[in-house]
This record gives sequence, C-alpha cells and structure tokens, in this order.
Amino acid sequence: MKVKLFEFDISDFEEVYVIIDNKKNRIHISSVHYEFSITLDLNNLHDDLEMQTKYKEENFNNKVRKVCKKIIEELDL
Repeated sequence: MKVKLFEFDISDFEEVYVIIDNKKNRIHISSVHYEFSITLDLNNLHDDLEMQTKYKEENFNNKVRKVCKKIIEELDL
C-alpha cells in the first residue's frame, strides 16, 4: 500500500491524498478540505472515473476528473 499527498490550485481540491492498494487493485483519492472521495479500479481507471462522475453536477465533475487525471498521470498508472 502506498500513500501520497498532492497539492493543486483547484478549489475544494487544494490538498488531495491518494492511497494505492496494489493487493486489491484500487486507488482511493480523497480531498483533505472537502468531503469527497472516490475509489477506482486500477485495471479500469479511466472508464471507472467516467462512470463514477457521470451523474453529479457538471462543474464539480470536471474538477474531480481534472484532479484524478493529473494524479493518474503523475503516478504513471
């Protein structure tokens, strides 16, 4: 299991911690300052992200997708 803290200039997501659980093949992403978290399957990251952010408010979903995609890219997943 790995844990990392990310910092962004995106409101509600200035500090985001990430837990990677290789044993269960998932990544948990959670904002420190805002009550939001998302858990994604490592084998299906992009599709899982799209499905889990499909039905919420569009502007908020865009923030979540942007943060998650930057984290996925930086972690080279």
